[in-house]
Amino acid sequence: MHKFLKYLGVAACALLAGLVLARTSTHAASKESHFVKEDQQVTENTYYITAKQAQQFKEQNPNAVVLAVAYGKVPGFSKGHIPGAVQMSTNDVESQAAKWNLLDASQLRKNFLKKGVTADTPLIVYSPDISAASRVAFAAYYLGVKNIKIIDGGQQAWKKAGLPLEKKSVQPKKQTDFGSNTVAHPEAYIKTPADLLKAEKKNPDLKLVSTRSWKEYIGDISGYSYIKETGEPKGAIYGRVSKSSSDVAYLTNADGTIKDPKAELAYWAKKGITPNQEVVFSCGTVWRACVPFFLAKEEGFKNVQLYDGGWYQWNMEHKKDPKKYPVQKGEPGTKNFKVETTVSAER
Repeated sequence: MHKFLKYLGVAACALLAGLVLARTSTHAASKESHFVKEDQQVTENTYYITAKQAQQFKEQNPNAVVLAVAYGKVPGFSKGHIPGAVQMSTNDVESQAAKWNLLDASQLRKNFLKKGVTADTPLIVYSPDISAASRVAFAAYYLGVKNIKIIDGGQQAWKKAGLPLEKKSVQPKKQTDFGSNTVAHPEAYIKTPADLLKAEKKNPDLKLVSTRSWKEYIGDISGYSYIKETGEPKGAIYGRVSKSSSDVAYLTNADGTIKDPKAELAYWAKKGITPNQEVVFSCGTVWRACVPFFLAKEEGFKNVQLYDGGWYQWNMEHKKDPKKYPVQKGEPGTKNFKVETTVSAER
């Protein structure tokens, strides 16, 4: 009898634990929301799409190019990738020699042509990290590629949708004529700290939005092994986008898909970051800033840009001319907030 009661007690505990786990799992799932939906209307002004929509896009556009993107080689590419995909490194659109800014337009065109991409090529981009895909997508947008799509959730979303992968390598069909020698969207690009100062002088209401983590924003850490100094360009507004120097966690779900940005848009609005303002996104070297750039465009922001120099280049200029390129540290509006105009922003 005691043995039976013991087993009954264990069974009851297991049942209770199962109910709690199920409730917890349901509660966790209910917290997950999605910006990109299967029933959304996909137009040329839609940038983030689902895996199934990407498959349909490929079927509707037989000449579409699929780029699998990463810094260097795409991890596990030879073990399986989206059919027809060719690899492209972020080093094909930026470089340390260029201070991690975009390469000059002529070199960008050459690098995209090598992958078979022209201004009129329907383009699909994906990566393990949505920031990498968005960085390459921004370079294509800047040049003038007219129909760019980024797979929300990358290859994991593709697999989750039950779509096939392939292991064979595909050689890109190199092109020779991009279709235009003029940059299509210079208005979206602020390259250097000097360019940013000019933009701020032209529009004192410009909103410079930092997409860096809070600790980076207030100057507790730089976020980068190769940058010792900390801080932000004077006037930067905290955008609540990332939780570390390698994510955009406030904008994404655990699986890497973009969540419903309603809460973040409301947060932005409280900071004066609204669709009717000139909004410039920045971070350390601007990978993270590319995600909210496209998100904001889809949300109806009319004048949205990237400041490509980021903290990396602003810090360099600050050390040479701290008065011209002042650095802020701390939380604006608090006693710990300060602006440095006479010394370099060292920790």
